[in-house]
Amino acid sequence: MFLMDYHMHSLNSSDAHDEITALCKKAIPRGLQEIAITDHFEPSSGNEQYLQYNGKKYFSEISEARQRFEGKIKIKSGVELGQPHRFPKHSLKLIEEYPYDYVLGSAHRLQNNVDFGEVHYTPENLAAYCENYLIELKVLAQWDHYDCLGHLDLVKRYAANYQLRANLMDYQEQLAEILKIVIQKGKGIEVNTSGLRQSSKECLPGLDIIRLYKELGGEIITVGSDAHWAEDVGKGIPEGMELIRRAGFNYVTVYTNRKPTMIKIGDKPTVFTRGGLSA
Repeated sequence: MFLMDYHMHSLNSSDAHDEITALCKKAIPRGLQEIAITDHFEPSSGNEQYLQYNGKKYFSEISEARQRFEGKIKIKSGVELGQPHRFPKHSLKLIEEYPYDYVLGSAHRLQNNVDFGEVHYTPENLAAYCENYLIELKVLAQWDHYDCLGHLDLVKRYAANYQLRANLMDYQEQLAEILKIVIQKGKGIEVNTSGLRQSSKECLPGLDIIRLYKELGGEIITVGSDAHWAEDVGKGIPEGMELIRRAGFNYVTVYTNRKPTMIKIGDKPTVFTRGGLSA
């Protein structure tokens, strides 16, 4: 089975803990053939330029890692743009200035600048936050400068911390509209495996949404661990690949210079062992 991890964070993200070298050292024995380091560019009201992100430093470290691990793993440059539809000027400037392979677009914040992860979810407000998230996701989907949408049902991650289940399939009409926009624009979605390590115990999105995307004509799909620690690199990737296959996909997508290429998943099951991955 082809194994990729297209969502991980190094010390170039303010909430991550390990250097790019450490991420690569974990990825190789875990059988990953290709990775993308997608550090955060996370503007917000009052911090529109997000100056803590240093693109020059990031690309210097990517270049060093490619030389060091040449022939052992493919390392792609990437960025996770937080709410770029709200801060298009600085988001566009970044991806035009640097030669990224892959751009992940994510909706992390409400329009009032509150992060969806900072919300106290209750049975009374859960529906409203799901609807607000879908509003943000639709505007993001209409923005034309990402490659894939990240963790499509993000509210599920945070609602689960309050023993609540956020199911965007309850809003299937709005969700389908968003997925159609993604498809029409030639963009894709990500299957984010971080939920398997968190309270939701599911990928983001789950099988039902991945199937809906496929049924609507979606073809472009990536998978990523959303690791913020080197130890989490590659975790859940075999399970995410299996979900994608169960939804009817035979291929996953990798990127070079923002151009997608389809890679056959293969059908050899792969699982984690203590030392890495084994068939």
